[in-house]
Amino acid sequence: MKKICAALALAGSIALAGAVPAVAAQYPAPSPSATVSDATVAPGEPFVFSGEGFLPGETIVVTVDAAGGPAAAGAGTGGAALSVPAAIIVPAALQTMTTTANAQGEFSVTITLDQPGTYVITGTGQTSGRSVSATVTVVGAAGTVTGTGATGGGLADTGLDPALLGWSLVGAGAVAAGAAAVVVARRRTGAVDQA
Repeated sequence: MKKICAALALAGSIALAGAVPAVAAQYPAPSPSATVSDATVAPGEPFVFSGEGFLPGETIVVTVDAAGGPAAAGAGTGGAALSVPAAIIVPAALQTMTTTANAQGEFSVTITLDQPGTYVITGTGQTSGRSVSATVTVVGAAGTVTGTGATGGGLADTGLDPALLGWSLVGAGAVAAGAAAVVVARRRTGAVDQA
């Protein structure tokens, strides 16, 4: 009887232990990559530029450079004849900001661009030399470029993992089966003692 209870308790523990998510570091480290939360924005609409594949705690310099459209106007004509536009558009100056990679080598910054055009946003690690970039297009009216706040990484995923739920149900079922076996064994033992 004790062996059955011990076996059922062990089976339930193993099933429940399978429900615990693995917390192992990725090896090898992920390749550097970058994303933007929205590749096409309206002037003044904030978006998030984020990257991964950097050293934990590394300082990342983020640059915003006008690549095309009105924001890049005035960059030079290469010897061609100049035409004077009805309105003079001053190109947006190269903007820089810094942030720090989190313990997983990830970073994110919120950026707001007010000048229409196409921009290349680049993040460069100051220790590793790794670099990532993404492109954003601003459509609409004109203004200036601003960047704000480094978060050092996103929020943890706190959603329900289907595998965790499945293993939890298996473990709970094993514990319930063990409890039922104990009740049946005790009833049989009680019936034998009375006879």
